[in-house]
Amino acid sequence: MKNLTTKSLLIIVLVLSFLLFQECEKSKNCNFDLPTDLITSAEANAYEEAYKTKYENLPEIIAVNNGVMPEDVRDIWFDLKVMQDYLNFVKEETETQGLENPGIRVYFGAKKIEGEMKNTVFFTPTYREGVRDPEPSENINNYNVKSYNYGNAGMPPTEFEGGD
Repeated sequence: MKNLTTKSLLIIVLVLSFLLFQECEKSKNCNFDLPTDLITSAEANAYEEAYKTKYENLPEIIAVNNGVMPEDVRDIWFDLKVMQDYLNFVKEETETQGLENPGIRVYFGAKKIEGEMKNTVFFTPTYREGVRDPEPSENINNYNVKSYNYGNAGMPPTEFEGGD
């Protein structure tokens, strides 16, 4: 009798866990539109390395251009709704992984645009173990959540004309 009760209880727990998991999946889809323009950690790393290489060779590039700095992307525009969706995606994915204190790190990168290496930025999710007080802990990149790079690059660069 005891064995039958244990098996019945186990089956009930499994069924409830399955239903709860399904409900979590349903609610996850209601909070935001799933981002579509994500990049893998490998792609993000390649963008960062390309940026570092590009600026490592900047003196040679200027010399080839007869002393003129090449025109490049100086601004990148992101749709606010898409950014909000991505932030919500990162928050929920981080919570699903049982990690605390999600954040975003912005990296400079470079990628080919119309055959030339141009500047870009991309966002990589982070998390922080522990709390800020009494001693802050390090923000760690979360490579289990994809980075985000889709933006509208300002080419030709958009001039900033600030007002008073």
